[in-house]
Amino acid sequence: MLTTDAFSSMLFLDLASLIEPMGYKLVEASRSEHKGTVSLRMLCYKGGDGITTEDLEAIYNVVYPRYSVLWTRDLELEVSSPGINRNIKDIGEFKIFLGKTVRVYTQSKSSYVVGKIEKADDDYLYLSSYLIEDTKEEGEEIRIEYSDISKAKLDYVTEAKGK
Repeated sequence: MLTTDAFSSMLFLDLASLIEPMGYKLVEASRSEHKGTVSLRMLCYKGGDGITTEDLEAIYNVVYPRYSVLWTRDLELEVSSPGINRNIKDIGEFKIFLGKTVRVYTQSKSSYVVGKIEKADDDYLYLSSYLIEDTKEEGEEIRIEYSDISKAKLDYVTEAKGK
């Protein structure tokens, strides 16, 4: 099941406020501690042609100095992209990936539905140019309730084929 609260943690909100003015979106953030070292992991996204290593470096150069001062322990910072076939973990990610092709498994259809994310509001995901894989049903737009989604992932393969 997809979570609904990943974008509300204080860490997430603070990191997002640092990178959004730079034109990036935070997809996921996690913090862990081990033997006096704090590890901070960030997954960042930029629409269009995607995020580059230069973009990741720019994010690192903004985040590292701030958190190395805030936290008095050694800091390991990892900044990376979400990847082309990312498993979507939180419903908030659908808003980040607007325009991307996604593959969602719906309980009501007992099948994967593949389509382009057109809209994501508080209750529903809207996919255009969709295909229900098991029945081969195609259509212009489908609305899927988040509670009906068991799992979801970005689908670069279908997107690359031009679906």
